[in-house]
Amino acid sequence: MKKYIPILAVCLFAGCASDETQDYHPELRLLFQPNMYMHVSHEDVDLFTTDRSFGVSAWKLSEGQTWKRDASQAVSYLSMSEARSRKVSFTDASTNGTIEDTLWMVSDNVYWPSQEESLTFLAYSPYSANCSCDPMLGVTYTVNTLENQTDFLYSRLHADKFSSNNGGVVPIQFEHALCKVDFRVKKQVYGNDRIIVKSITLDQAHCRGTFRSLATPHWEKEETLEPLPIFEGNEDIGSVPQSIGRYWMMIPQQLASPVTVEYEYITPTQTLSWKKQTVPLRTGLEAGRSYTFTLLIGWDDVIFQQELLE
Repeated sequence: MKKYIPILAVCLFAGCASDETQDYHPELRLLFQPNMYMHVSHEDVDLFTTDRSFGVSAWKLSEGQTWKRDASQAVSYLSMSEARSRKVSFTDASTNGTIEDTLWMVSDNVYWPSQEESLTFLAYSPYSANCSCDPMLGVTYTVNTLENQTDFLYSRLHADKFSSNNGGVVPIQFEHALCKVDFRVKKQVYGNDRIIVKSITLDQAHCRGTFRSLATPHWEKEETLEPLPIFEGNEDIGSVPQSIGRYWMMIPQQLASPVTVEYEYITPTQTLSWKKQTVPLRTGLEAGRSYTFTLLIGWDDVIFQQELLE
């Protein structure tokens, strides 16, 4: 995580940094620094990269008010806006030197209110997600993961922030609303026998639901359980565990589903076609975590081992 430096003023590269602190309402541009609080482990979500944007809203409270006590009196200050990355330069108060960095800002010229007024923020990513932010319900997001594999991120309430904090730069800590599941396979055979996997299906999973971040982050899942296709093709598997098929971003849930595997067992004299179903896989899937399930495929049975990857 980046260390924030006390700042007198912030400007875009096209402008100039001021070396004077104004006594009242310094025109500090509203700037953001997004970070991952936790991440699932695949290459698309390891960092909040500069090409990613996010949606952000803000509400204002007057001097002496706090979000915990006076949230109902907060007024909208920043309606839902898209924040994009841009290079900025800072004037360091201690050295009077210029520091360059990349921060996020909304398209309009939005500045902090007076030094006595505070702002409270909610954010989500990506901005294109069909999502809303409300100071009482929080971030609300509805999804069918069979059709939409967006790795949805949200922030908790960032409450009671002042322009004097971090030179007006708001750190936004993003968390994952979904988790990631993938599979590996390994053959258990006699001699040089082969196994060709045709398909793998997680038979019963909650794929539709609505996420809300307040009062605590939670999912309201639809009751329908649907099959999740993991792999379809022709995979000649080996005796060492290997990845197969695709990963899925899934709604956190208490999983209790068999896995169905179709495969061919090939010996020097014959080819047998099997369609086997495992015993139910019972495990809790938590937001922000990655799960890899290893299937051991043999002569006429399929069993699995579970591995949790942090």
